[in-house]
Amino acid sequence: MGQGRGARLKLVEAGVPTIASWDAALVDPNLEDARIPHALPWLPGPVEALYRKKLRHKCWQYMTASAGDVFVAFAIGTAGFAGNGFVYLVDGDRVAKRFAITPLSAGVHLAPSSAAGQHRFGGRKLTISVDNGGRDFMARIDAKTQDGDTLRASLDYTGDGEHLAVCVPLAGGRWNYTHKYGAFGVTGYVELGGRKIPINGGGTVDFTKMYAPRHTVWKWLAVTGKAKSGKRFGINLVDPTPDAPHSENAAWLDGKRHALARVSIGDGRATADGVELAWKPRATVVQRLDVPLIRHALVHAVSAFSGRVLGETFDNVVGVAEDNDTWW
Repeated sequence: MGQGRGARLKLVEAGVPTIASWDAALVDPNLEDARIPHALPWLPGPVEALYRKKLRHKCWQYMTASAGDVFVAFAIGTAGFAGNGFVYLVDGDRVAKRFAITPLSAGVHLAPSSAAGQHRFGGRKLTISVDNGGRDFMARIDAKTQDGDTLRASLDYTGDGEHLAVCVPLAGGRWNYTHKYGAFGVTGYVELGGRKIPINGGGTVDFTKMYAPRHTVWKWLAVTGKAKSGKRFGINLVDPTPDAPHSENAAWLDGKRHALARVSIGDGRATADGVELAWKPRATVVQRLDVPLIRHALVHAVSAFSGRVLGETFDNVVGVAEDNDTWW
């Protein structure tokens, strides 16, 4: 287990990743250097590496912030052949959003890790920048929503608890590295159409590098808020969980991380060791892409969650339930 603001480990040596978990984001999670089986192994070495890293490797950072009935989420990602950026705001029953996809990841820059550097998505109607500190982040957003409103955000994240970074094997000789933390304190504001909404609540981060199987399907939950006792909690669950010695399934109580096993996510309910959740969707945000060779369906149900986590109970905490089904 690595400690500190960033574990200084080179993740991949001689094409093979280290399978392990750490208490902090890795400074050099060079998963793109891992070897994988693919359809063009006969390409000359430098050309094969370029093809693998640029067209088969996926990377993204997704973050959330919530306070009361307000929930905001945003992401910067790349799959090589395309870049992806989005932001959406749920305020009560109102949804404001902007999704953007750029060919060949034009306008997209992702730092090598979430421990340092800056991610940026730059488009005509959407700009997002995230300054990474491993445990502290600054996000700035400027967008024109699909309804024509101006959406801006300035959010500062502080998370000095036990983070989680894992590298695990996937089916078909593929790999996944992810850094997650589910119990940030977040301050700042979101502005929609001239209305400024202060944020003093919680947040989550998901930084992922992946050599994904051709078809990937998962359900994922991210929830953070205050329990009835006043303790800040966070929950991160994924189903199905990769068959590996480490898992991203975790809960946080006042910054202390607890591993979770026996995860099951269904329609409106989820369970794991010490966790029972039920949720009622408040808003559904969908991104779909259907072009030759690529089909992508991402559904986010921003929901009111209630239940218990490690002996603590909570009611009507806003979080997100994700359904992902992608051919890439």
